[in-house]
Amino acid sequence: DLVRQHARRAGAEQDSPAERERALGRFLDYYVHAAAAADTALPFLSPAPQARAGRAPAALPHFADKNAAFAWLVAEYENLVAAFETAAAVGADAHVRELPRFLRAYFARRCGTTHLNALFERSLAAAERLDDPRQLALAHSDLGFARYNAGRTAEAAAAYGTAQHLLSTTEDTALEAELTLRRGYLKWDEVDSPEEPLALFRLARKLYANAACPTGSAHAAASEAWAMLQLGRREEAAQLAREVLDVPHTDPTWPPALTARLTLGMSLTDDAPDEAALHLRQALSQAREDGHLNNEAWCLNCLGVALRRMGRYEEALTRHREAFALLDELFEEHWQVRFLHGYAETCRLAGLPEEALRLHRRTLELAPGRGLRHEEALAHEGIAVLLDATDPGAAAGHRAAARTLRQDTPHVSRTMTP
Repeated sequence: DLVRQHARRAGAEQDSPAERERALGRFLDYYVHAAAAADTALPFLSPAPQARAGRAPAALPHFADKNAAFAWLVAEYENLVAAFETAAAVGADAHVRELPRFLRAYFARRCGTTHLNALFERSLAAAERLDDPRQLALAHSDLGFARYNAGRTAEAAAAYGTAQHLLSTTEDTALEAELTLRRGYLKWDEVDSPEEPLALFRLARKLYANAACPTGSAHAAASEAWAMLQLGRREEAAQLAREVLDVPHTDPTWPPALTARLTLGMSLTDDAPDEAALHLRQALSQAREDGHLNNEAWCLNCLGVALRRMGRYEEALTRHREAFALLDELFEEHWQVRFLHGYAETCRLAGLPEEALRLHRRTLELAPGRGLRHEEALAHEGIAVLLDATDPGAAAGHRAAARTLRQDTPHVSRTMTP
C-alpha cells in the first residue's frame, strides 16, 4: 500500500492531467478485458459477450485452462474491485456496466451473492446512463439472475419482466435465449404451471441453437430433462439426459453434463441402481473438479436420496451431512431449502424422527418468504407423517396447510423431489 501511495503521489507530481487520464484509461481497459479473458476460460451456463468497454490492451494474460483463469481472478480480485470502484468514481459507465458480468463464474464458485447483487445494481445504474436498449436489457437480466440466486424471487421476476420488454425493441437471439432460460428457472420455482417452465426451457434450447451456442442449447435441454424428472416423467427425462451427454465436447467440467448426469442417475435409481450410482458419482467428481461448492452439495444431496431409495441409509446420511457441511460454509442459507426435504426423509426412514422434524421445520422458516411453495407443502406433509402417532390434531393441521398450498398452485403436486 505504501508503494502504491508513493506511486500515486509521484504520478500526480510528474504527469500531466492528460497523461494521468490516459494511464487511468489503460488501467480500466486492462482489467475489464483481462476479466473477460478469464471468464471465457471458465465454464458457465452461457458465455458472456466480448468486452466492448475502452480499447483492448496489446497484451492480456494467457489462461491455459480454467484453473489458471480462476487463480488469476482470486489473485487479482482486490484490483478488480478497485478497478470497478475507480470506474464508478470517474464516470466510466461502460466499464462499470461490463465488469460484473465477467465475474459471474468467479462468484458462482465463491458464492458471494450479496456482493454480486450490489455490483449488478450499480451496473444497471451505469446502463441506464448509457441509454442503450440492449445494454439495459442485459443489465436487468443480470440483476434478475443475481436476485434469483440470492433467493429474492419477486425482485428477480420484476427484473426479468423489464428485460423482456426491452428485448422486444432489439434483436439479440443469444441474450433472448439466456433470459428465456433464466425465466424458466424462476417459473419452475414459482410453480404456477408445470408446462410453462418446460415450454421456456424448450424455447431457450431453440434460441440457443439459432444463436449458434451449442453449450447453451444443451444446458437448456438438461434443465428440461431435470424438470421432467421432478414431474415423474422418468423415461423421457432419462432419454433427453442421454442426448445431452452425447453432445460432443472436450471440457470434463462441461456445465450441461452435470445436470444431465444427475438427471440420468436419479431416473435410474429404482431400476438400475449400479448405473445410477455411477452417473451420480461422475457428477460429483465433475462438480469437485470445477470447484463449484453449491453444485457439489447438489450432487451429494442427490446421492443421499438415491442411496436412501436403495435402502442404504447410513451411506445416505453421510452424503446428506457432507452436503450440508458445504452449505454451512457458504453462508447462503436459501440454497439449503431445496435439499432439506430429501435429508429429512432420509432421517425419517433411518430412524431419526426428531432430526427429520427439525429439518422440516427449518424448511418452514426459509421457504415461505422466498416463494418456494412446493418445498413448503412438502415440509407440512413431512411433519404430518412424523406427528401422526403422537399428535394427530397437529398432523391434520399440517396436511390442511399442504392442501391449501396445492389448491392455490396445482404445480405443487410434482412427483419426484430429492
